[in-house]
Amino acid sequence: MAEGNKSRTVAATNMNSESSRSHAVFTIILTQTLVDTKTGVSGEKVSRMSLVDLAGSERAVKTGAVGERLKEGSNINKSLTTLGLVISKLADQSSTGSKNKDKFVPYRDSVLTWLLKDNLGGNSKTVMVATISPAADNYEETLSTLRYADRAKRIVNHAVVNEDPNARIIRELTEEVETLREMLKHATGSPVGDIQRVDIHQKLSESEKLYKEVSQTWEEKLMKTERIQNERQQALEKMGISIQDSGIKVEKNKYYLVNLNADPSLNELLVYYLKDITVVGANSNDVDIQLCGLGIQPEHCIITIEENGLFLEPLANARSCVNGSQVSQKTQLRHGDRIVWGHHHYFRVNCPRSISAASEPQTPAQNIDYNFARDELMTNELSNDPIQAAIARLEKQHEEDKQVALEKQRLEYERQFQQLRNMVSPSTPYSPYSYDPLRMGLSKTTPCTPTTQMKVERWAQERDEMFRRSIGQLKEDILRANSLVKEASFLGDEMGKQTKFSVTLQIPPENLSPNRRKGAFVSEPAILVKRNNSSQVWSMEKLENKIIDMRELYEEQKRRAEEGECALDETNWPDPFFESQENHNLIGVANIFLECLFHDVTLDYHTPIISQQGEVAGRLQVELSRVAGTFPQDRICEAASDSSSDCSHDEDESGSSQVTIRVHIKQASGLPLSLANFVFCQYSFWWHPSVVVPAITDQNSQKNPTTVKFDHVNEFTVNINEEFIEHCSEGALSIEVWGNRSAGFSKHKPGWEVVEQQLATARSLLDRWSELTRKIELWVEIQELNDQGEYAAVEVNMRNDMLTGGIYQLRQGQQRRIQVRVKPVQNSGTLPIICQQLIKIEVGGVMVRNRLQKALDSYQEEDLTILREKWNDALQKRRQYLNQQLQNLLQKADKSEQDAERERSLMEQLVNLTEESNAVYIPQPGTGIPGAPAMWSPPSGMEPHVPVLFLDLNADDLSTHPSGEEVTIAGVNSILPKEDGRQFYTLQILNHLDKDVCAIAAWDSSIHDSPYLNKVTEANERVYMILRVTVRLSHPAPMDLVLRKRLAINIYKRQSIADRIKNQIKSKIVRTDLVTSCGVTYLVVSNVPKASEELEGRESLAQLAASVENSSMCDGETYIEKYTRGVSAVESILTLDRLRQNVAVKELLQARGQPLMRKTVSVPNFSQLMRLDLSSESLHMSRSESVSELNSELTTPLRSRSTFCRDNEVTPPKYGGLGKLLFCDIHRVMLFQLHS
Repeated sequence: MAEGNKSRTVAATNMNSESSRSHAVFTIILTQTLVDTKTGVSGEKVSRMSLVDLAGSERAVKTGAVGERLKEGSNINKSLTTLGLVISKLADQSSTGSKNKDKFVPYRDSVLTWLLKDNLGGNSKTVMVATISPAADNYEETLSTLRYADRAKRIVNHAVVNEDPNARIIRELTEEVETLREMLKHATGSPVGDIQRVDIHQKLSESEKLYKEVSQTWEEKLMKTERIQNERQQALEKMGISIQDSGIKVEKNKYYLVNLNADPSLNELLVYYLKDITVVGANSNDVDIQLCGLGIQPEHCIITIEENGLFLEPLANARSCVNGSQVSQKTQLRHGDRIVWGHHHYFRVNCPRSISAASEPQTPAQNIDYNFARDELMTNELSNDPIQAAIARLEKQHEEDKQVALEKQRLEYERQFQQLRNMVSPSTPYSPYSYDPLRMGLSKTTPCTPTTQMKVERWAQERDEMFRRSIGQLKEDILRANSLVKEASFLGDEMGKQTKFSVTLQIPPENLSPNRRKGAFVSEPAILVKRNNSSQVWSMEKLENKIIDMRELYEEQKRRAEEGECALDETNWPDPFFESQENHNLIGVANIFLECLFHDVTLDYHTPIISQQGEVAGRLQVELSRVAGTFPQDRICEAASDSSSDCSHDEDESGSSQVTIRVHIKQASGLPLSLANFVFCQYSFWWHPSVVVPAITDQNSQKNPTTVKFDHVNEFTVNINEEFIEHCSEGALSIEVWGNRSAGFSKHKPGWEVVEQQLATARSLLDRWSELTRKIELWVEIQELNDQGEYAAVEVNMRNDMLTGGIYQLRQGQQRRIQVRVKPVQNSGTLPIICQQLIKIEVGGVMVRNRLQKALDSYQEEDLTILREKWNDALQKRRQYLNQQLQNLLQKADKSEQDAERERSLMEQLVNLTEESNAVYIPQPGTGIPGAPAMWSPPSGMEPHVPVLFLDLNADDLSTHPSGEEVTIAGVNSILPKEDGRQFYTLQILNHLDKDVCAIAAWDSSIHDSPYLNKVTEANERVYMILRVTVRLSHPAPMDLVLRKRLAINIYKRQSIADRIKNQIKSKIVRTDLVTSCGVTYLVVSNVPKASEELEGRESLAQLAASVENSSMCDGETYIEKYTRGVSAVESILTLDRLRQNVAVKELLQARGQPLMRKTVSVPNFSQLMRLDLSSESLHMSRSESVSELNSELTTPLRSRSTFCRDNEVTPPKYGGLGKLLFCDIHRVMLFQLHS
């Protein structure tokens, strides 16, 4: 009782300093056992006493209970209310009226009343003590308590002794027998006495018989029941009923098994009756049920019929499954249970009617057939499979994202409705539609038509249905793959092949192309085959073919063993379990988009080779061009064109019926070393009947083993039609690159992991950063008004001690202009950068320094510091994760082979991480890593140092982070030394030049009011000023970029007449060493590489994905889910590479003096779509599969009305097709998460 009081919760309230917050029940059970010495029969008398301390009811207003105290008080009041209701019901039953006898008493409504059931209304005597308060302010509580106790007082119980019924019956029968015996002794010899004697003898015999039956022990009763059951079984067997007769007639009386088969004609055809002990196995002499096939042992299991049911006891090394779960010990069977023996034998258990009715149903009421039993088996085996957990999370995430998208759609409709209200409001003036390419929005929303809404809704429903079908198909494929793996593993174990089969995921080659089927999952099941220290990856189709050979080999070996022949010579049989001489392996797929065929350019591009793990495994240099024929311009110009004035009807531009396309595959570089043997590539262009295999040059002449030259050229002539034009607009030429494994890779690493390790090695820091960086040159030229009235560039004096690139020689008191030119540097990185125009030029920060002081330049490290911090933070997180995983492995006592492999993999990753960490702050010169010293010879006038500008874009789609600003501005805070607090003046831009991105602005040096710009510069002085330029970018994202250039100026006095004559003479002499401009080169970085932000290498995750034991990470995320999320980067790689190729085509057009590439309807501007309020990043969908597909259907009528467009004409944007969809229903289009 003291221990119980310690466990009670006591708290202080406003009414009681030690208020009980719970009820307490203390129960004492007293048992008396009475033994009859004559018969040995024992009986029991039981008494139970319960002491109950009820917590008092309370009012929250008076007690002041809040939080947990208030919750406790409400629970106390609830239980007391239920107790009061029970007392009222019992009091009504105790009343004289018969109508209240059968009233229901709600004992189960609370735990308290259920515990006190026997004490309140049972065989008991109950006393209730009500404690009340004498205080006047508790009058209501006191009155309520007295009424509560008054109702309990009206309960009437009739208590009797709690005695064992059997003991009572035996006692009464014993007393009756003794009485009858006494009566028999005193019976007289008269006729009446004889009649009484016979009657007494009869009663005595009946009583003794009853006494013997009641006094029987349970063992005696069991023996009697077994004897009766055996007699019944023998009687049923003597009836001659066999399986050829109707087995349904014996269903009520016997246990039996019914076979389940995939063939409907063989399903439920065989009936196996069960004996008391039934042995199942393959040995025909010693078993009762003989089976044969894979996984059946000579003695497989024993089925026993016991008094309390049917039991199955599997033997050693025998696979027996009950209801889909493998059992290893004695298991009870119930009616309707499914049994699987070996791999192919399925049965259903049928019990007698009396027993099956008492057994609980194990499965819902449905047809239990072969398919049900098979699916149940595979589902239970995969219950802990990480692949299934990942699929379940994907389904859940899909539903959650859909609900979020619907809520965003509702908010968008409300916003559009509010805009429409503002449009019709009398206070709102009417204004024409306006278009801002950076904001990608209209000033007024175009109303949406019902037809468009219906099409969008239907499209969204189809995408959702496609997702469900895809995930269902993936589940079915995984079940089928696991079924094959089970059979292959068993065959391998039976034949001692020491080969392990497991299911994992990989990306099929057709899903590494943008031509793949939309809406489906990227990955598919694959079979990971391991033997000793090497591994292979097979497709499901390959394993299905191998299974046939495995079965034949197994049957042949079994036949030889039974007939006593010599063992099978496996040298004459190919090993179906593992390929000793492995065929070529797919390195990856390279994609070159066909949009460039619409323009008269030759695209020479290094396209990435995407591996089946979703990573870049090298690059393939491909040259693609159109050598003959033209496309009809009305098919590729903007379909939203409503006016024929923007298009031409010239017959020469109408296009031809055929085009000839040249494909030139030059070389593959950066290939993984383990697969760079016998490399070849194959592709199929527009349903070409044969796969083209390029010729391979001699590899021995190659100095770099990871570079393979092909020099393959092929031309295709294709008829132009709508389907081919659509394919060129949306599709790509997918080239598969194949290689063979080298023979000398490490023996500690399984083959698949070796490939991934080599991929990680080939993916050096230089390769990572080259995809995310691009250099931009900023050239500044100062012009002065010369004697001919023209503005000419001033001379720049080159000095070694000047870091700004040179000193501008300015004449005192002249009118000046500044010409600024910005251009990306060729072959300086693959970050797609397109500069649209210069929108602002500012000049300021005038200062003077002594020649002896340190020279200044345009170098700053503001952005470089931010970049290094983000990079270092990502590496530190990865280091902590790897150390934690390594520590967990080191603490394991018994390490498996897989643990040892993972430990080596983690150590290798730590070593690579250390090298990458060193490159953060101390990069090697000339590596191209941001902050690395440049090893180059800058051209005349160029500063030697290269500052860094960090854009901090999203790694998935190179879009800007959402902010409150309309346009994201990068480089604002990248101030130069000595720039703080300086005043800048915005110059008026006079002219924009056509070549490059160039602008000329007027500069009046008097606005600075600086004496250093007005007087002649002293010999020991250097005048510095800062030029700040804002450049508008269209790629990789619509944003502004602020560039700075420090200028060094020398003011000299105006020339005399003699000097002017000398200069005129000198001007006729051409100078080759004359420098007129200075520049600075910026390294623009988009983001930190995604590979640096991954916690663990994808090669290690791929290994863990096939493991069930290591199915969950520390954060609860499954390894396979993390792996599948990593391989989903294929869509990001394809999208960004398409953007890079578009930029490359635009640069080619600019170099030839042609206008920029006009976007077709089917290819919306990737960067501008990012500016939408409902970005596809928030909805987790890819931009390459939304607007284009739907818009091609919505704008079909507009295509028929459009006419030919000239390439050299710049037409204003139209909003009849894409614009209407984009601004009205773009949120509907991006409703659901589309998984790839």
